[in-house]
Amino acid sequence: MITSDDFLQKIESNQVIIGIIGLGYVGLPLATTFAQAQLQVIGFDKNPDKVKKINSGKNYISDISDEEFCEIVTNGKFTATDDFSRIKECDALIICVPTPLDIFQKPDMSFIESACIEIGQNMKPGTFISLESTTFPTTTENFMLPIIERESGLKHGVDFWLAYSPERVDPGNQTYKTKNTPKVLGAINEEGLKIGEALYKKAIQNVYLVSSPRVAEMVKILENTYRLINISLINELALLAGKMDINIWEVIEAAKTKPFGFQAFYPGPGIGGHCIPLDPFYLEYIAKKFDFDLTMIHTAGHINMRMPHHMYNKITSALNRQKKAINGSKIFFLGVAYKPNINDERESPALEIIDIIANKGGIVSYNDPYIPSITTPEGYSFQSIDYSAENLENADLVVITTNHSVYKADFIMQHAHLIVDLRNVIPPAKNVYKL
Repeated sequence: MITSDDFLQKIESNQVIIGIIGLGYVGLPLATTFAQAQLQVIGFDKNPDKVKKINSGKNYISDISDEEFCEIVTNGKFTATDDFSRIKECDALIICVPTPLDIFQKPDMSFIESACIEIGQNMKPGTFISLESTTFPTTTENFMLPIIERESGLKHGVDFWLAYSPERVDPGNQTYKTKNTPKVLGAINEEGLKIGEALYKKAIQNVYLVSSPRVAEMVKILENTYRLINISLINELALLAGKMDINIWEVIEAAKTKPFGFQAFYPGPGIGGHCIPLDPFYLEYIAKKFDFDLTMIHTAGHINMRMPHHMYNKITSALNRQKKAINGSKIFFLGVAYKPNINDERESPALEIIDIIANKGGIVSYNDPYIPSITTPEGYSFQSIDYSAENLENADLVVITTNHSVYKADFIMQHAHLIVDLRNVIPPAKNVYKL
């Protein structure tokens, strides 16, 4: 049986084998970072297409350098597999699986549960396990631990160690990547905390320790709930400002001149990505178990959920002033990614706005240089068309839903007849309707 001291020595000598379960926006950059630190990494994913791409050196995450990715695959530091029995080869396992909401807006824990079952059935004694998926506080101790002990027949603190370290991936961020973003870590016992710290420090510059997994789990929720509340606030103020004929963007720029006590947040058609729109519902779920009502967070979450409908009203109003209806109008959307200059449309408000417009009879088209095709939540499928003068001119209305850097104000204003600008790309003009 390996002791914690043995494990620490294995980490120190770069003999540890790390398994990353889930090779998406979190798992693949993390696996790449560990492999670049000269540790052996095995990536696990149930999608055979991802496994095949990785093992042939094909990178599918834009935040990773193609050249660096190809190098770690070629030199054998990183391999991928859909054979979960190979978990037994790993000394450490890091779980990076999705944590969506179900149709009732409750946490869907099936991916974490499946990962824990696979780990329990296949891991060897002396394994360190860390969860990085966004979840509610108490998940590591009250949800994961019983499953792993049941499936493995092993005992925590004797046969394995369990920890939580929230992912902090910001797609498209050119300054902060996996390596230089501080890592928060909480473990169930002191030995697990020491092992986790030593392991993560091999690849990540700064590891910040907290007293328990539930503290680390709450850190992730706090970070994103803070952003949700402030973005929802500025979205609601933007809607009011529009009714009062006040330019909210000018207000924000003026408020930014205050050197203390104010941080700028910007309005938009809604909040996308995997974290901010979902985290409040995770916290609401666990708060109810403690008989606690999160009134502010509940309100902020629902403000965000209503934003696409408010944007539909903006679009309808702009067309009505041209004596046109949604039904039969050609509406050209610029951008479906949830933030600029990335190829990620998860939870993007643009998709919901498109659904509403299509359901009302609008003739929808879109351009996004990063996303060649989409299927909306209601099942509409579209292919990206050219961002061209002809397509701008042919539209009854152009809607700017993502502020990709390729979208230039002068070009759009020159060719579009009517514009609804939800991202402050276009300066005020007679034919421009702002959020």
